[in-house]
Amino acid sequence: MDGEVLQRRAAYEQAFRTLLSEGVQAGRFSVTTVKLTSYAILDPGMGVPVWYREDGDLTEDQVVYQYGDFALRLAGAR
Repeated sequence: MDGEVLQRRAAYEQAFRTLLSEGVQAGRFSVTTVKLTSYAILDPGMGVPVWYREDGDLTEDQVVYQYGDFALRLAGAR
């Protein structure tokens, strides 16, 4: 089971890097390094289940919007 999870995570990370690379090539994103940018975007999102609570200060939609905004800024969206 662990091997399957690791394979899925690797595939997800690669798909995300491909998305960033294509965005850079299309002039939509501006990053110094795709790999580091992918880590900077993906890592915080993996921590959300640790701290997020439905009865907390932020709604799910607010968290999604804010994290999306963070991601676009990290990718240098134009």
